[in-house]
Amino acid sequence: MVVGGIEPVRIDGQQYFFGYSFRMDQVLTPLFADAESAAAYATTHLAQLDGRKDKAFWLAQARETLDDPQLSDRDGTVLDLSGFRRDLASLRSDPRTLRALPGVDAPAYLIYLLEMNCKWPDEPQPARVTAAARRLGLDMDDTSGWLEYATYYLTGREAIPRRASFNDAASVYLWYLDTLLVHQRYDWSKELGLRS
Repeated sequence: MVVGGIEPVRIDGQQYFFGYSFRMDQVLTPLFADAESAAAYATTHLAQLDGRKDKAFWLAQARETLDDPQLSDRDGTVLDLSGFRRDLASLRSDPRTLRALPGVDAPAYLIYLLEMNCKWPDEPQPARVTAAARRLGLDMDDTSGWLEYATYYLTGREAIPRRASFNDAASVYLWYLDTLLVHQRYDWSKELGLRS
């Protein structure tokens, strides 16, 4: 039994709920399309500091967090991924892009949740990604900032370093994002249409 709570997120107009551990800073459950399902799951899989709770408790918590989420403000929990999906599909179909793609800038809250739901693999990145990261001037000892910087370059918010290209930024971006999406503890990426 893991200590956690229920949090809301609205994506493309669909309300979801999920379990979250504030102590572990980790997503604990799949996405649920209604509070009832989230509460039923929490009854058998989650606890509070003072022990297990019944479904009525979890249902009340899920409803309360709609007005007062703990991980973000209300506006931050409402995400529109249509532009992100469109530009991500475009980038995947032609990663050798020669232009900025503003829509690949995923909402920071979504990336945060995906990272807290990820069991990052203990394996090195491919050589082509390492070479691209070097040309972009990224920290070779810490990949945690790679998605953020690759996004800056791909969206045109920052100029790409002189010796690098959009292709380098696309290689790093797709490697990080796809690693994140493939290694979800609970398969949010498929649920949200972020991978096939």
